[in-house]
Amino acid sequence: MAQFHNSISRRDFMKSVMLGVGGTAAAAGVAYAWGVQDGATPLSFPGHQSRRGFEYETFDRTPFEVDEVPETSWKVTEQNTTYMRPNQVVNGIHRPDLRWIYNQRFQSRHDPDVNKFKFAIPYSAWPSNGVQALDPFWREYYEMYPDMLERDKEYVYDWLPGFRERYFKTTEMRANFDAQEGYIANKIVSGDTAVGVSSITTTPEVNDWDKVSTTRAVFESPEKAAENIKWAAYHFGAQYVGIIPVHPEFVWYNHSSNTRGFKVGEEIKIQPWWNYGIFVNAPMEWDSMMADPNYGQSQQGYNIVSTIAQQIVGYLKALGYPARWNSPNGGYDLTIPPHGALSGYGNIGRTSNCMSPDVGGNCRPAVVFTSLPMATDKPIDFNLYAFCKRCMICAENCPTQAISKSPEPDRVEYGMKRWATNFAVCNDGWAYGAGPTGCRACVAACPWTRRNTWSHRMMRNILARDSTGLVSNVALWAERNMYPKNMLDDLNPPLFKGVFDPPEYLKTANFISGFTPTPMGVK
Repeated sequence: MAQFHNSISRRDFMKSVMLGVGGTAAAAGVAYAWGVQDGATPLSFPGHQSRRGFEYETFDRTPFEVDEVPETSWKVTEQNTTYMRPNQVVNGIHRPDLRWIYNQRFQSRHDPDVNKFKFAIPYSAWPSNGVQALDPFWREYYEMYPDMLERDKEYVYDWLPGFRERYFKTTEMRANFDAQEGYIANKIVSGDTAVGVSSITTTPEVNDWDKVSTTRAVFESPEKAAENIKWAAYHFGAQYVGIIPVHPEFVWYNHSSNTRGFKVGEEIKIQPWWNYGIFVNAPMEWDSMMADPNYGQSQQGYNIVSTIAQQIVGYLKALGYPARWNSPNGGYDLTIPPHGALSGYGNIGRTSNCMSPDVGGNCRPAVVFTSLPMATDKPIDFNLYAFCKRCMICAENCPTQAISKSPEPDRVEYGMKRWATNFAVCNDGWAYGAGPTGCRACVAACPWTRRNTWSHRMMRNILARDSTGLVSNVALWAERNMYPKNMLDDLNPPLFKGVFDPPEYLKTANFISGFTPTPMGVK
């Protein structure tokens, strides 16, 4: 038998064997851990669970729970209450008057036919006569909110003339983009809207009780009820579910058009069965959303979350409880951001939207009213206010510069302090871009709107605990230097870029060679 020149002792041999066994066991343990983690991600499922976003890998909100929504999300202030009616001010907060919606105040502002260009308000009366020449419906509104009068006058006289000129000069550019480079992005919307979502057309007394089972399920406890409803919402495809008491101060005071069973100007009476709100979110598809404003669209998120809300309503009614959905495609009787903050979804950011620590501004939310008693969730404080003060990337990125760049909140809206967003100017940005359904550039640019990778999860947890601002400064430096973005006029005509490049599947040139007349009825 051949002899080893460099022989090893039995003891060393056994050490080597044990190290090998230990290494194999460690490798197996790591592989098992990775396998479990990988198997827990939604993308490992072959079914609709993959649509849930982050049900299994969400930001742990527990360490950030607070008893009340932080003052940095909203601060109640004094505002003109002379013209307020009973029930219009609740807990110092003005129930929102829906007359603020831009398309109620301004109509046909993008119509090239000047004869059709008009305002719901005869703005020519503003400079000399104040509001006295206005229709009583609008005079009352501006007397309640004189700051809105000044803002609307600024919009009409300082912003709109130059914008109209730019808008009409670029009409052909937008049409060419939509028909060529943006062709697939536009046609995807046709698919996303092919299955319609119902709207509410009857009063709450009729709609909320329609098809409610005559047999009511009695849950073991509010905690069990909440657990079951959350499971059902995740089953229907929600990414986040939070349960709150309905807060009357955030239910619309009225509607400005005949909608959802209410008449123009009629007070929305809060029904005795509107006790609890189920807040759900369905994010928009990431790749196209990050290529906003000219390749992304809201309709996919709108349809999904509106469908989820209606499915929750159907489930609650089958259990024997009245229910009513508030969703993008079904309309609202409430303002959404405060309910998101109350539910623990997130905090109010610079854009006045509710931003979450796991998907940032990628929020397409809905709220379902019901009387089913459920355990409620707590709000959170994940340090967003301090971050937004430093960041300003959304404001810098905005194609129409509609978002405030003030270091501190600089506007009072309905009795609450906010960073100002000029929503009329923002809406013009929707019309100015060539994208499928308007602009979400602020969402795409936000550093919190990122994929759920381990590095971003780690950074979110650090930023949420950063009391010094040092980590925020480093993160913002990295955001500006490592994630180059298209900004401002790059997103407008004639370039029509996205904040980030569009995914390959939305690039028309990758798939379409040309166009030809459709042989109707042949094939």
